[in-house]
Amino acid sequence: MQSLLGIDIGSHSIKLIEINEEKGVRTLVAAGSMPTPQKSTTSIDSGIDATSYIIKQLVRETGAKSDQVNIALPEAQVFTRVIEVPQLSSKELNSAIQWEAEQYIPLPLDQVNLDFTVLQDAKTTGTGKMQVLLVAAPKALIERYMTIIELSDLTPIAAETEIIASARAIGTSVVNLKNYMIVSIGAQTTDMSIIHNGILIFTRSISAGGEALTRALSQSLDFNASQAEEYKKTYGLNKDVLEGKLVISMEPIMATIINEMKRAIAFFGERHTNERIEAVIVNGGSSKLPGIVSYIAQAVNIETQTANPWVGITKEARFAVLDSEGPMFAVAVGLSLRR
Repeated sequence: MQSLLGIDIGSHSIKLIEINEEKGVRTLVAAGSMPTPQKSTTSIDSGIDATSYIIKQLVRETGAKSDQVNIALPEAQVFTRVIEVPQLSSKELNSAIQWEAEQYIPLPLDQVNLDFTVLQDAKTTGTGKMQVLLVAAPKALIERYMTIIELSDLTPIAAETEIIASARAIGTSVVNLKNYMIVSIGAQTTDMSIIHNGILIFTRSISAGGEALTRALSQSLDFNASQAEEYKKTYGLNKDVLEGKLVISMEPIMATIINEMKRAIAFFGERHTNERIEAVIVNGGSSKLPGIVSYIAQAVNIETQTANPWVGITKEARFAVLDSEGPMFAVAVGLSLRR
């Protein structure tokens, strides 16, 4: 089976992963990351040439072999929702989805690409209703990403949300868990999802991430941006540094993230009264901040760990440096694993 490139264009960095899968054996072929060109993700029309140039560099420097790409769409710009509808035939469901989409999607349907996946039928849910994952992406956004890939001399195969890709990558490391939450803390957003019996049942994206933590430090402690970033990366949520002022400065941002997590956990509890979230899996660039895993675990009172997307993937010694970078590459790994 031909390998595929997974390319994750984040607001802070662009990640590339190539995984070959043959006879059930997954092997890492290429991996790398480079900074995202400034302003390349702040609007749909900006940064196309600069981004494609960086991707060309990544392909060349990593020695990637495939020219076929799966790409991730930024969660904050895509509308994702798990909905419940009565048990319907395929034809009836297609019609019903159009009506449901109009209720949930804040854009005219002729401006979006609409897709849906039946997660569970009515017999499985036991409620008489099907669970359906509804995803809608602005056509202009998809066109922009397709153009970036084509200008990179690559062939776009599929596009999916960051949450779906990261869930695929992380799933191999949590096979013993029935219910868990994935929290991806990126530069500009934090994306959350809940997996129940291997099925994605909840998604949420909020505008709070690593850059907001840096700004909070800068404003509270009168640091310049680079100094604030360095302190954040070095000391993280360590209460023993600067008499705890670092943590105090970042707590309002962390509180926003924690409160949304608690709402999601409560949502799950209301619908699954005899079950609980067994673990929180943290990924994204900011998941590497010192102390953030224990901070989250204490705040939500649930076992918390960093994501390890490398489980089940064979890596040569030259890729050993990536062992600690797993949380940052989870989306790209999930994209490369999509078949």
